[in-house]
Amino acid sequence: MKEILCKSVNEVIRDKKILGTLDEIGISNVGELCNFSRMELNEKGIPNSQVNDIRIALQLNGIDLKPNHARKNSLILK
Repeated sequence: MKEILCKSVNEVIRDKKILGTLDEIGISNVGELCNFSRMELNEKGIPNSQVNDIRIALQLNGIDLKPNHARKNSLILK
């Protein structure tokens, strides 16, 4: 699972609009993306529909976003 965290987001997410938004925010790899929660991504300006698409792409690879904005992502700490 560690190797997926080092991958570039464009290897996991194919939507160019989402990739452009993530690039504007400064998120370049999957590990950085997994350290954000849904709420944090919404606060950065990513709409809910795009956050859902991001979550689906991550879940297809066996990982997910941080479950709560106050906790660390336990899925990537293993």
